[in-house]
Amino acid sequence: MNSPDTQLFKTSQPRELLACVEFAAGQSHHVADDHGAWRWLVISMALAVQNACLCALDARDKAGTKGLSRADAREINRWTRGGRQGPEPLALREPRIVSPLELLRRCADPYYLPAPWQLPLPQDAQAELHDLFDLRNTFLHFSEDGWALDLREVPPLVLAACGVIRHLSVTQPAYLARAERGHRDRVRAGLETIVGAMEHYADSAS
Repeated sequence: MNSPDTQLFKTSQPRELLACVEFAAGQSHHVADDHGAWRWLVISMALAVQNACLCALDARDKAGTKGLSRADAREINRWTRGGRQGPEPLALREPRIVSPLELLRRCADPYYLPAPWQLPLPQDAQAELHDLFDLRNTFLHFSEDGWALDLREVPPLVLAACGVIRHLSVTQPAYLARAERGHRDRVRAGLETIVGAMEHYADSAS
């Protein structure tokens, strides 16, 4: 008979990040033959960027507030400074994470993430990531009337996401102490697979 522990789903931010990257790598093999694979590639890459940002922001933040709304962060910090007296803040039980684009801005802000972990985020990358999250939302909230997409526009968005994840998780990872053994190498391998697939698709479609 299985023990209760075998029925539990256990995870963490680094695990979720790795799962997204490896799932995306698997989907990237199919985009040329199955256009539906683009949907899952975009959704998983958007989630991977979000998790990479949260991993980086939380790595050196004992209170775990750098990815939260300012109101929630103030509430938690006030309770912590007061010696954790009284009821636990609602923000701890139901934290409100800021938008993915705000997470990116915070990772590029030395106040939230100092050098060498700070994320380089040029304007063109910001625009591509904005489009990636817009496309993710379109896939999640599908129109009954349907819609069409020029798939040649998608690889640059995915490559921009790869650049963010590579910096935060491979080049300058701040959170490896919280990750499992081999995490960095597996993220690197997944990104290499995705980049190779995107470059191959772009070449074949031109």
